[in-house]
Amino acid sequence: MTELLRILQIARTDFSYFFRTKWLMAVLLSLNISDMLVIGLVYNGLMSFDYFQFFAPAVVVMGLFMGSMDTGRRIWLALREGVTQYYLSLPISNKGLVAAYLIAGSLSAMVYSSSLLLVALIVLPAHAVWNALILLPFLFILAMGLAGIAAALAALASTHGEFFFAYQQIVQVFLLTFSTVYYPQQVLAQYLPSFLVNVASVNPLSVAAEALREFAFKGNPIQPNIMITLILTSIPFAMLGALAYYRALHNLQVKGKL
Repeated sequence: MTELLRILQIARTDFSYFFRTKWLMAVLLSLNISDMLVIGLVYNGLMSFDYFQFFAPAVVVMGLFMGSMDTGRRIWLALREGVTQYYLSLPISNKGLVAAYLIAGSLSAMVYSSSLLLVALIVLPAHAVWNALILLPFLFILAMGLAGIAAALAALASTHGEFFFAYQQIVQVFLLTFSTVYYPQQVLAQYLPSFLVNVASVNPLSVAAEALREFAFKGNPIQPNIMITLILTSIPFAMLGALAYYRALHNLQVKGKL
């Protein structure tokens, strides 16, 4: 129980850093909202389908991605500035420290994306609100997976120079480009090889965006198989990130450096 309490204390401390950059978050949030309202509503008149209902969930998922990636930035700064070294001197295991960062990163991403979802809910039918609430725990698991990716990038950047933001951009381009966040799967099939279309279909960002479109924005009954797919595609990212960060902490303890 003592270990759990320390995990929660460190998670709360790291989570508080998210709010210390509130002006940056406010600017990014305003940009995402303008994307949702301006691009979604303007393009809606140019498309043969309801593009706002298609694009608004994409903005929520992108917000989840951005909030999760900020976890990596905090981990990277903590490794550079000696905060991690201080945490390692405390009576908490490396696994506990990894868990604390993943929890804090997931919470930060949920706060950011939920703010965007609240804006979108203004134009949604009332019966879709309940479905959106049901989806939140599954989005939290996705946020933990994305936070795991960010942790892995931070651990990699700490041993290969100051390249965290370059790594982050590469991952962002790959995950968002090969997904159905911006465009339907039918459009991808017209321009990409079939194996890349298959990759895009199992991309957790695609699964999350499709779940929001079908269950929150359209209000269709939630299908358990899609939720299971979202979990199964998100957990490996969390495990990979946790392992990479754990190894970075172990090397720091044994060698005194990463």
